Amino acid sequence: MLIFTGLKRLAAILLVIHLPMLVMAQQYPFWTQYRSNLFMLNPAVAGTRGQLDARLSYRNQWVGFEGAPKTMGASFHAKLYKNKMGLGGFVFQDQIGPFKTLTSALAYAFKIKFDDVALSLGANGSYNMQQANGSLMTMQNSHDMAISYLTATKKSNIFNAAAGIMLYNDRFYIAASMNNLIGNSYVYDTTSSITKRGVIQTVSHSCLALGYNYSANPDYIWENSTAVIFVSGVPILFDYNLRLHIKKGLIVGGGFRLGTAVIAQVGYTIEEKLQICYSYDLNTNRLRTTNYGSHEVKLIFSYSKAHMDH
Repeated sequence: MLIFTGLKRLAAILLVIHLPMLVMAQQYPFWTQYRSNLFMLNPAVAGTRGQLDARLSYRNQWVGFEGAPKTMGASFHAKLYKNKMGLGGFVFQDQIGPFKTLTSALAYAFKIKFDDVALSLGANGSYNMQQANGSLMTMQNSHDMAISYLTATKKSNIFNAAAGIMLYNDRFYIAASMNNLIGNSYVYDTTSSITKRGVIQTVSHSCLALGYNYSANPDYIWENSTAVIFVSGVPILFDYNLRLHIKKGLIVGGGFRLGTAVIAQVGYTIEEKLQICYSYDLNTNRLRTTNYGSHEVKLIFSYSKAHMDH
């Protein structure tokens, strides 16, 4: 989705639909289970979570709200060269209203090991295909030359990149990353080289993520995780989650997205290799009267010589 967590972001999309102007809104997906999907937010995660790691995710946001975001994705990464490097890739599709974006990326990470921690430096390159479906738009004046180019389905493709850093061990991590580094623009109207219409410029998305696992008893592991997203022109997103892993099987937890939602999670791990998790977001802002919450499902396969990473 073009991350939308409030009315201001929805208003930004309406501007894209109805006005031929440059829009700088949040354009990169965010998941409630972001700790499990951190690789898509930070390429430095490549090769840090087992010998092989594969994940599938699906998010249905704001159920009952017409044109609400739907996001599905898949990722894979692995350790290479005596665990000194990581390599992987991901693909996700975002759909909100008349806009559909398909992003695919390849990521590489290099690791520097210390006594009790490791430092990972990563980067990725992505190819992004966005489509605007004019048949799903209602134009007030379809003969207006300023918006007539949006009356049919249009496509635009761009390249982009991301970079990240992560300090971690088996108990904690602190990570920082930036997506949409290049700042390329989707251009839907190419009929004029002088008048720019139908231009959507990508803006950088900065992410700070922290996590810590606490356990006085190995049968009960408390997993804390926090993410903060910074994007120009929109409110800061602050999210906190706490999950309890019970006897390496059952997972229960909750959290909140500041000023936006409260969160519930449940999951199960099978033989420390396969994990399935479900989360539900209940809106606490003014959108709560227009939808039935957000649902997210994630399936994880992680193989390691030791244990599955949380």
